[in-house]
Amino acid sequence: MFGIGTQELLLILLVVLLLFGARRIPSALGGLGKGIREFKKGLKGDEDEAASPEIVAQLKTGLGKQIRLLPDGTLEVGVEQGATLVQVDQVWATIQDENSTGKIPLVSVKRIVFRA
Repeated sequence: MFGIGTQELLLILLVVLLLFGARRIPSALGGLGKGIREFKKGLKGDEDEAASPEIVAQLKTGLGKQIRLLPDGTLEVGVEQGATLVQVDQVWATIQDENSTGKIPLVSVKRIVFRA
């Protein structure tokens, strides 16, 4: 194992135990595990995450209306100026303005507000 014998490995483990203490090692390894999970999630991306069925159903009632996504995750439907909601599926809301078409990931939508 990398040229390290049993005695050297035991000495390294003893030094780690003395430096960190028996109580800190499980929390450090737990933090390492969380970091690895977050790294894998970042590589995978948010594209596979589906939105809640309630959000999808609410947005489908707003098809053809003007929408605007605020920085806090609020999606306003029925505003005077904004992009037009043209399609909604489990992952994306497709919007269109005068110049282009774009997609909003539905996992970024925290709540929906309908304006009169």
